[in-house]
Order: sequence, then C-alpha cells, then structure tokens
Amino acid sequence: MTKLATEVQQRAITLDELDKAILRIVQANNLIAHAAIGEQVGLSTSAVRRRLQLLRKQGVISQDVAIVNPVHTGVTIILSLSFADETVQTYQAFNQQMAALPEVMQSYHVAGSEDYILIVHGPSLSWYESWSQEVFMQNPKIRRYDSRVVWSCRKFSTQLAL
Repeated sequence: MTKLATEVQQRAITLDELDKAILRIVQANNLIAHAAIGEQVGLSTSAVRRRLQLLRKQGVISQDVAIVNPVHTGVTIILSLSFADETVQTYQAFNQQMAALPEVMQSYHVAGSEDYILIVHGPSLSWYESWSQEVFMQNPKIRRYDSRVVWSCRKFSTQLAL
C-alpha cells in the first residue's frame, strides 16, 4: 500500500461519540484509569481498554507522552523558511534532515509564501545562532528563513476539539 493510500485509509476511520468522549478524557490526562474513564462515559473497564487499544492500533492515538514545560530547558524559536529550489527531492531531503534533528520539535509543510514552519528548541540564543548557520545557511536550496524568539507562551494545547 502506498503512503498516500495509507493516509487516506487512516483519515477514513469513523469515530463514534464514545470514542470521542474517551479521546477528550485521555487528551487531558492519559494516566487516568480505564475504570474511571468507563464511569465517565458509561462503559465497562474492558470496553474502554479495547477501544483505546484499537484507537492506538489505528493510529488515532499516535503517542502517549509527558509534556515537559520548555521554559525550564532553554529557548524556543519559531521559524519560517522558503526554498529557492522547490522539488520533490528538495522537500524529501529536508524532511529527512529535520526528522533526524532532535531540536526540531515540529515541522510543518505549509501553503503560502513560506514552504515550512518549524518549532525548534535549544539551550540558548547563542546556540541557535550557530545551529541555524550550520543547518540553514549551509543549505543552498534554502532561499530565506525568518526566526521568531518565543518570549512567553500564552496558550499551548495538544488537545484536538472532538
């Protein structure tokens, strides 16, 4: 199955109201006991467990993680960049490079005047200056990149409205 066919198949998953209710709960707290979820949505513990297992298997739940507050660990930079050479190979190489860099927390291929939006986190602004010179200025296919330093976060959520 091609990557596109897999993505289309994943999008075709239908969530019923119980699935959505369970997802709303575990998005807020994924450590809550299955029995407690069951009490809130009107299902048995085993039914909640089965539904969560299926949602993970289908890729609806892609990860179970702890979210660390970045303010305690350095500086966050929001970058936008555009390529001078827009080809499938350029995008594939860039995607692979960004996926391999742990400091790149998020990478979005976007429509508009920029090609990508990145969220990067590192220990300091001086680190970022060196890092961006190495990663972006050394890449002749990148036409321009703009950096925005995050002074403070006013809202951050990983919860999708269901």
